[in-house]
Amino acid sequence: MEILRLEVDALSRELAEERFRHVAGLEGAPSIEPLFRARSRAAHRATVAALRDAGAGELALRVASLRGERAVAAEEEAWRAAESAAVALGPGGSQPLAAAELGVLAEPDRRRRQELGRAAAAAAAAAATHREAAAERRAAARAESGLTPPWEDVVQADALLDESEDAYREALSWAATREGLPTADLDRADLRHLLALRRYDGLFRPAPLAAELPRAFRGMGLDAGRVRLDAADRPLKWPGAHVFEERVSFRRQGGATDWMALFAAAGEAVAAAARAPSAREPDFPSAMGALAVALFTIPRFLEGALGVERRHLPDLVRSLALRRLFELRVRAAALRVAAESERGLSGAAWRAAHREALSAAAHAAWPEGLAARDADASALAASLRGAALGEALRQELVERYDVDYYRNPRTQPAIAGLVAAGSARPGKERPPLAVAAGALSRLIERGG
Repeated sequence: MEILRLEVDALSRELAEERFRHVAGLEGAPSIEPLFRARSRAAHRATVAALRDAGAGELALRVASLRGERAVAAEEEAWRAAESAAVALGPGGSQPLAAAELGVLAEPDRRRRQELGRAAAAAAAAAATHREAAAERRAAARAESGLTPPWEDVVQADALLDESEDAYREALSWAATREGLPTADLDRADLRHLLALRRYDGLFRPAPLAAELPRAFRGMGLDAGRVRLDAADRPLKWPGAHVFEERVSFRRQGGATDWMALFAAAGEAVAAAARAPSAREPDFPSAMGALAVALFTIPRFLEGALGVERRHLPDLVRSLALRRLFELRVRAAALRVAAESERGLSGAAWRAAHREALSAAAHAAWPEGLAARDADASALAASLRGAALGEALRQELVERYDVDYYRNPRTQPAIAGLVAAGSARPGKERPPLAVAAGALSRLIERGG
């Protein structure tokens, strides 16, 4: 049993490393299949059955999940290669897909921005054939191993959307009005540009980020030195911060977007580095990422880290909370569609359902070609559960150590103990998914 556990952990880490190389722009055509062939027992249906018979249910779930990934290894290699080669034909000519997606954030002219957004979505859609095929095959393989879509999480995600609807709608209208955008005719490109919060770029500068992140993490008992950060700029590198065990691929997008993304990614990576994949709760890294990014909703932290004047704090907190709430809402909307796709929804109906669901959640017109990017219901559910766990932990820390828990010396051993255990709430009931969205909604309503 222990040898098998080590094989599962080794395969998980090897897959993370190969996927990191692709996302970081180091390898346009990654090799996924050979990794599964070398450790086939760690992703085999017979292993799943044997583990269940032996009463090792948690390890059986991990092997079953890896088996689903093994079934689509060839398609994964194909869609990753296709996205690396994808070219967007925007108003300024052709450019790699990653560059086009970055350009949407910085383009001040709305007409050009929307054209660039449409071009990026079209390029992603053109490369999505293999990704859609992978989603369908993975769903079949998961079903064969006895894995079902996370329907309980889907129901809770619907509740998250309902409970945060009013706060999100009002905050989005407020933010759009400040930027001179129409409140009822936004598209995804408008929304990405709006939530990049470029008006605050002077506060969220690149140089202080490198010093502030380890300082803030030390205050919470997290060792940022465990993070293996790749911040090099490469043409094919995906924008943003992406976590693969303790490795983080980071390509700057600018301002507050970089700060929030890197804090969240570093929190996840620290948690992943401390425990082997099979020795930690699956949602725990996401919970640590959520706890780290929650610092940006604390006025005292923003005042100390960025030097924000107190009179400007309410609007800044509201803006940052809106960005975070948007992320939770689109994941919640995508979760239901992904679960339905695992039950058989496919093709044009799947793409249309995804577009409708995310347009409703984001209050902005969503392009149709991005459904395959949100096809993994398990990953979406884990992210939402992690956000809820992180918020529940934050509330406990505030209750025990006050609102400035992030600089209270007693916080450090408490969080370090959780990281060592690989669990955010050992032995406690899991909080509902709406917990994090509810906290953000209250921040938006009162402005910090």
